[in-house]
Amino acid sequence: MQVVAIVAAAGTGTRLGKGSKALVQLNGRTTLSRVVELFLSLDEVDRVVVVGPPSRLESARGEVEALRPRKPVIVCPGGDSRQHSVRAGLSVIGTCDYVLVHDAARPLVSAALVRRVLAAAQETGAAIPGLPPRDAVKRVEGGRLVESLDRSQVVLAQTPQGFAAQLLVRAHLEAADTGLVGDDDAQLVAASGHPVAVVEGEPLNIKLTTQDDLELLEALIREHEPTAAAK
Repeated sequence: MQVVAIVAAAGTGTRLGKGSKALVQLNGRTTLSRVVELFLSLDEVDRVVVVGPPSRLESARGEVEALRPRKPVIVCPGGDSRQHSVRAGLSVIGTCDYVLVHDAARPLVSAALVRRVLAAAQETGAAIPGLPPRDAVKRVEGGRLVESLDRSQVVLAQTPQGFAAQLLVRAHLEAADTGLVGDDDAQLVAASGHPVAVVEGEPLNIKLTTQDDLELLEALIREHEPTAAAK
C-alpha cells in the first residue's frame, strides 16, 4: 500500500501579513520544515509532495533539502487557490493508494492524528479530523441572527484529510468540470457522492491565520523546545 502526503504550502496569508505562511518561522524553524519532517518520520507515508509558493519555490526546496530526506520529496508550484494547489500536487503524486492532504499552516499536527485519519480513510475511503465547537453556533444574515445551530451536528474541520487516491483525483476533476469551489478537499469528495468519515481532531492542531495565532503557536512551541539561540 502506497501513501503520499501532499503538503499545501502555497498560501500567501494576507490576514497574517508576513508573506508565505509556510515559510514563517516559529522558534527558529519554518512551519513547512516542521510539517514535512513529521510526514518523513512516519513509516506509513511513502513520499511527500510539497506544493509551494511559486514566487518562493527555491526557498521551499531549501527547507526540504535541509531536512536531508530519506524518502522521495517532490516540490512543485501551487496555483492561485488552495484547490488549484492541491490539484497541482495530485498531478505529480504518481501511483499510490491513499493521499493525505495537510496544510503547512498547521505545524503542530501530531503523528497520532495523521494515523487516526489514515486508518479511517483506509476503512471508508475518505476521512477528516474535526472538533466540536465550544461556543454557541449561530447563522446570521446581514448582521442579524437567523437561527441557532445544533452544536452536536457541527464540527470545526481540520487537516490532514485522507482519501483513496482515485476518489480524490476524481473529485477534483469533477469540481473543475462543474466549477465547484470548495472550502477543502472533503467538500469536493462529498459533492462527488462519497461519504466522508469524521474522526476526533486535536485542539493544538491550530491553523496559522492571524497574528494572534502566530503568537499562540510560538508560545506553545517554546514551551516544548529550546530556543534556536540555545541550541
